[in-house]
Amino acid sequence: MDFRVVVSDPKSGKAYQVELKDPGAGKLLGKHIGDKIEGDILGMPGYSMQVTGGSDREGFPMRADLPGTKRRKILLSTGTGYHPIAEGKKKRKSIHGRDISPDIGQINVKVVESGAKSLEELLGKAPKEEKAE
Repeated sequence: MDFRVVVSDPKSGKAYQVELKDPGAGKLLGKHIGDKIEGDILGMPGYSMQVTGGSDREGFPMRADLPGTKRRKILLSTGTGYHPIAEGKKKRKSIHGRDISPDIGQINVKVVESGAKSLEELLGKAPKEEKAE
C-alpha cells in the first residue's frame, strides 16, 4: 500500500508530490477530509497539514460530505465530482467516500503550519509547475 500525496503551499502557491510508502502510509488510514496530520509522516518535521481531498486508484474523486470508505453512485447537482452546464441539472455519478482507505491512490493536503525549513529544502525537489518546462 502506498499513496501519492500532493502537498500544496498556500503561501507560495506551489504544489509538491511526495510518494508515501508502507510504514508511513498506515498512519493515514482512517483519517478523512478535514483532519489535520503531522508533517513527520511525510518527512517534514515541524509542519502541520490538513487533508483537503483526493481520489481512488481508478480516479474517482473523494467527497467531503459522503461518509465511508467505499465508492457509491449518488445523485449530484453541484460540488466535487460534478459541475453542471445548465442550472438545475442533476446526474448520478460514482464518488468515493471521505475516509482514507487502502484503495485511495492520491491524497491532497495543504500546509496549515510551517516548520523551520522551507518545503523546497525538505523535499529536495522543484515544484510541479517547474517540472513541466
